[in-house]
Amino acid sequence: MAATRTTLAMHFVVVVAVMAEGPSGTTVLGTAPSPGARTLGMLFSPQLPMMARGFLWLMLTNLCALAVPRLVNIGIDIVEGRGATAPLSLSAVVALIVTLAVVGGVVRTQSRLVLFNAGRDVERALREDLFAHLATLSSTYFGRSSTGDLMSRLTNDLTNIRLLAGFALLNALNGILVVVVTLPLLFLLDVKVAAVSLLPFPLVIIAAQLVSKRMFRRTRENQDAIGALSTVVQESLAGQMVVRAFSQEDLVVARFVEKNDRVFHTSMRLARIRLLMGPLMGLMASFATAAALFSGGYAVAAGRMTIGDIVEINTRLVQLAWPMIALGFTLSVWQRGKASLSRINEVLVARPDVVDGAQRRSANSLQGPIKVSGLVVNVGAPPRRGVDDLSISVPAGSFVGVVGKIGSGKSLLLKAIARQLPVERGQIRIDDVDVIDWHLSALRQAPGGVAVVPEDGFLFSATLRENLVFGAAAATDADVEAVVDLVDLRRDVERFPQGLQTIVGERGVTLSGGQRQRVALGRALLARPAILLLDDCLSAVDVETEQNIIRALQSGFGVDAGGHMAAATIIMVSHRLSALKVADLIISLDQGRGVERGTHEELLASGGLYATLWGEQQRREELAKRLRGDAA
Repeated sequence: MAATRTTLAMHFVVVVAVMAEGPSGTTVLGTAPSPGARTLGMLFSPQLPMMARGFLWLMLTNLCALAVPRLVNIGIDIVEGRGATAPLSLSAVVALIVTLAVVGGVVRTQSRLVLFNAGRDVERALREDLFAHLATLSSTYFGRSSTGDLMSRLTNDLTNIRLLAGFALLNALNGILVVVVTLPLLFLLDVKVAAVSLLPFPLVIIAAQLVSKRMFRRTRENQDAIGALSTVVQESLAGQMVVRAFSQEDLVVARFVEKNDRVFHTSMRLARIRLLMGPLMGLMASFATAAALFSGGYAVAAGRMTIGDIVEINTRLVQLAWPMIALGFTLSVWQRGKASLSRINEVLVARPDVVDGAQRRSANSLQGPIKVSGLVVNVGAPPRRGVDDLSISVPAGSFVGVVGKIGSGKSLLLKAIARQLPVERGQIRIDDVDVIDWHLSALRQAPGGVAVVPEDGFLFSATLRENLVFGAAAATDADVEAVVDLVDLRRDVERFPQGLQTIVGERGVTLSGGQRQRVALGRALLARPAILLLDDCLSAVDVETEQNIIRALQSGFGVDAGGHMAAATIIMVSHRLSALKVADLIISLDQGRGVERGTHEELLASGGLYATLWGEQQRREELAKRLRGDAA
């Protein structure tokens, strides 16, 4: 236990040192990331008033319990005829024992309520801190972290910390009180008998120290296995349509069984240690009772002790043994809580790589010009250049298309402009302000900010209208109806039984791919962006619908710097080149580098990458028409 306290103290010093560096002012959308790892002392300190009340109730509980053996001793003396000097009658002794039992039960319940609630308060506060910190982390963190494992940390690990702050704390405080009060009472009865009776108890401390480190390792293994299992469950349920489409149910079940077996084996390894502790502590208590009876018998024969004294000393040994027996369970909960806290701290020490700048905009919108100069974006591990020395200039209100083969850096360019990826100073300027200097809320707040529409068109399990107004809570019914027409959703909405109040299901599962993409686009447009970044977000709609939407976008659905309706600055990534024929400028990317730029006609005439991609696409479309004609 001394080693544990030393470790905790070292953790506390490290965290205090980190926090003592002073507030850096770093925020993400106005929210400061977590200051760093938590220690048990930091978690418990806000609960000290409640813990103090619980400790007082616990003291009263133990006073009631510890008075009973003395009353039993007095009662035995009265029964044996040595009660002439007894301060109480036998009936009074019995009445007091009953009264103490009732009072003890009430105050014991109260102590558990207070201390267990302290554990729940710790759990709630830490969960809120953890979730708020996750909201500040950048997309790169979530790209290398599994959703299932993060969910496990937010649920299972926090439950273990609650048990540590409640159950383990209660038993630890109770054990300290019992030991501090009981040991002097034992020695007051008879020094020799007490010393002999307590000989087995140091073995308990030694056994706990030997088991402690191994229990921590096995607990950590078990928690990691549970996190991996959660990941498999989350992926399998989210991708169940893909699983069924390829008839890979057996493969998914096999993956689940593998992870589930690992959880089972790590749980059994942990359980074997935990189960060993209980019988071991009980055995030590039995040895103590046997030693007390043996040495106490000689003390009675020698006239140093009475039968009542022997009963009292054995009763107190039983009271002392319970904390020792509970030590095994307490130690298990302690190690589980420590292992879980280490997993929580792995998240809390993660730092965001995209943070707020100082530049805020007034009530007016962004004007929309974008200048990219020598942009470099590294991705992967080991890092490679996803975007390599790219420079472009996008005037306000213009329509720019970005094309290239898969992996050429198109999506990375949009993410960099939207500040979803870290970039170096001087590489991107919006409204002639370095993008690093912009406060993130200034870039993203509606209206007149930057809106991004990704290809996957993620939707929440809510109504169609709630998804549309997600980024624009102040949107009116007229605004919603207008955007429904603009993204060509009117016919779809009219076919839905409940219209805009239709629940779209998790991730929009009840909608087609094209419908999801158009709802996601409508959600961005309702935010009235000054800059609109489209990442191949119309790939699932037909050509006619795509052309209608692009014409509507060019007519204007954003706002200008004065807050008036105007055409947004649009940068559109698309593999369907016909969508970009009307673009003011088209940029071709190859391995992250800009290899050509111009209008549709200019790039076709140059015979470069764009012309090659256009020719390949035309041949595929002609082949598809022939196949449809043959099928007809």
